[in-house]
Amino acid sequence: MSLIADAKPNQLSPFLGKIVEICIVSSDCRRTISELSKLGIGPFCIYEFNAATVSHRQYLGQDSQFELLVAFATQGDVVWEIMQPVAGPSIMRDFLDKRGEGIHHVAFDCNHVPPQQRREEFRRRGYDVVQSGIWHGKRGTCEFMFFDTEGAIGTCFETYDFSDDWEDPEEAK
Repeated sequence: MSLIADAKPNQLSPFLGKIVEICIVSSDCRRTISELSKLGIGPFCIYEFNAATVSHRQYLGQDSQFELLVAFATQGDVVWEIMQPVAGPSIMRDFLDKRGEGIHHVAFDCNHVPPQQRREEFRRRGYDVVQSGIWHGKRGTCEFMFFDTEGAIGTCFETYDFSDDWEDPEEAK
């Protein structure tokens, strides 16, 4: 599959694919869930992203010990995500410190090309990975990557890829 097919001179073809997720960064995940439920968004499942659940944690190109509380709810074809920084440096903590709570990123399916190809295409277009990791389910994994698009367009772009054998992990208590 060519990622630059049908491109006009000096214009690269689209490769982001469909929007699959909108994320709000919050200092209190459960409070944000409560408020979103008033608007009919939910129910949410809450998970802990930490050393036991996420491997290969990277922040700004370095190994990282970031920990997050992460909640997901599906509404139609879009997943609503809430991320609460718990410990360690992360782009979510940076966002809260700089801007406060709000929409942090939008995730795309990148037309289901393999994760390494997604990373290379973002880099080719001038955007490096700023945070990444591999989330482990009961079975399978989900590789996620956040790209340094915020300064250029005002928000962060993410892409993730679930393995075919993915099974949700246990929810946080």
